[in-house]
Amino acid sequence: MRDRMSGLDSLDALIGSSAVMQQVRTQIERFARSPVPILILGETGTGKELCAAAIAQLSGRHPFVPVNCATFPDGLAESELFGHERGAFTGAVRVHIGVVALADGGVLFLDELGELPPAMQAKLLRALESGEYRPVGSNKSMHSHFRILAATSGDLQQVIAGGKLRPDLLHRLGAVRIALPPLRQRLEDIPQLATRFLHLYLERAERGPHRITPEACAALMQHDWPGNVRQLRNIVEGAAAVAGGEDEVGLPHVLQFVGPRMAPREDGVPSLAQARRSAEQRAILNALGQVGGNRERAAKLLRISQATLYRKLGARAQRSA
Repeated sequence: MRDRMSGLDSLDALIGSSAVMQQVRTQIERFARSPVPILILGETGTGKELCAAAIAQLSGRHPFVPVNCATFPDGLAESELFGHERGAFTGAVRVHIGVVALADGGVLFLDELGELPPAMQAKLLRALESGEYRPVGSNKSMHSHFRILAATSGDLQQVIAGGKLRPDLLHRLGAVRIALPPLRQRLEDIPQLATRFLHLYLERAERGPHRITPEACAALMQHDWPGNVRQLRNIVEGAAAVAGGEDEVGLPHVLQFVGPRMAPREDGVPSLAQARRSAEQRAILNALGQVGGNRERAAKLLRISQATLYRKLGARAQRSA
């Protein structure tokens, strides 16, 4: 199984050495070979499909069939899930095999489960409990034995309160849950992620930079990333395109996509030490931005030594190479 985002296999696709990502990998390894359903929680762009693909590969079950319920055409969710017979409705000119049948013997991943109409959630629940389903327009029951993984990007309690997820289906799917952290909660993983995304860019581009400077990584680590890992990848690729034939992605390239100031945090008032570090980072990034990333000139502007500048940039960004 090859994952769609990184080109890596299994757990290697879930990049990051932070404590929260180590916990995620531990959960995946623990639950992968169990037959139980798993509910994957996480904001948009956190890698829910990558997580599901890793579980599927480690489980040894094939095929892996990923589906985003939000992409089902209006009124055709039942056909997409269970298939239909020829002539079942206007436009049904041929037999269609649904994803439940395609996943027989393997793993079905339903992303954005709350977007599935309630009536279809009830039919899905029956198929999960009995292994039986009936294609649209057919009078015969079919069988499919698959493991189901599901995901939602919204707050689970709000999804339930809004009536978008049936409680009985949640009880069937949500006994085991894996929560993927937003990127803002694992900023220390950004250098590793950015380096990997740059390498992926180089696999497709005819030319481009081969490294990201510590200053550029430090700037990336000052952002709150509402779009999470997906947004980071897009910005790294954009910065690499701007850099063109240069040897490295530098601060000026990154600052065309993200500002030097971190957006306000939603998790309360920062400590004095955190505020001091944040102010130092902003001053350093502003100075580097003014001088095009030249460390010597930035140090002079800040009236500090170059050694102090390197230290203030932070050890996490220095590990990006």
